[in-house]
Amino acid sequence: MVHIVARTLDDTASCPDCELSSSHVHSCYERRLADTPVGDQPVVIELTVRRLYCDNSLCGRRTFVER
Repeated sequence: MVHIVARTLDDTASCPDCELSSSHVHSCYERRLADTPVGDQPVVIELTVRRLYCDNSLCGRRTFVER
């Protein structure tokens, strides 16, 4: 099996609604993705993503997940 572990190296992410940049982390979780086999080996991608707070008080979104 090919097992890939990935996460972003960026310190901040932008809110998808107001586009304000944030580094205020709410939580993290893992997503497991299956990809096309390489040769005869199955591929699993383990992606760690962060949920961040939007610090813009005028934005209707309180939290968002980084892309």
